[in-house]
Amino acid sequence: MFPEGIKSLRHHAYCIEGGGPSTVQEFTNKLRAACGIARGSPDCIALSVPSFGINDAHEMRRWAANRAIDGDKKFFILGADTLTPDAQNAFLKVFEEPPPDTHFFLLVKTADFLIPTLRSRVEVVSAQKVSEVNTVKDATDFLASSVEKRLAYAEKIAKSLKDEKMTRGEAAAFVSALLSTERGNGAFPRAKARALENLLRAEQYAHDRSASFKLLLDHLALVL
Repeated sequence: MFPEGIKSLRHHAYCIEGGGPSTVQEFTNKLRAACGIARGSPDCIALSVPSFGINDAHEMRRWAANRAIDGDKKFFILGADTLTPDAQNAFLKVFEEPPPDTHFFLLVKTADFLIPTLRSRVEVVSAQKVSEVNTVKDATDFLASSVEKRLAYAEKIAKSLKDEKMTRGEAAAFVSALLSTERGNGAFPRAKARALENLLRAEQYAHDRSASFKLLLDHLALVL
């Protein structure tokens, strides 16, 4: 996976949709070949993690503040299922005033879970065609279902996560889809406000690496 649009390095930060922890090695190899980066160069850091937290972000910021050693450019590649809100805010501070000749690549399933201010400072490109149809349909079905069916769906997601058939990023994207779908639904204002408040809290919690999606979705099944 290596989108043609990033070879020119015209932007300092890219979000590569359709990626994740499992795609970091392939992407890094192709980036090295395209940009002439020596294998093992300290100017190219590749990280593959299920969840990228605030401590990881602090380490990244310290690395970004240093000058390049082998050449005149530095590259930071991150593949993650999810980034915590605190980590995203730390990224935001770097992207607002990017270090010179430093390029960042976020490899994620979808850019939907990025906070709006961070998303506005990255160039989103697709490594492959990422379809959001099923996620949106599942969110619509969930909201329209009975409590019993919602609880059954929560159990299904919990099992998929346990069996590694679904990533935490995909589960978080489902929660984000619930929020965006509910925003578009017509409802009595007070009832809708309560639903949106619950969903906003749920979306924030979904990006915490310690979040229990089973408990989270069980709660939403009962209160929406």
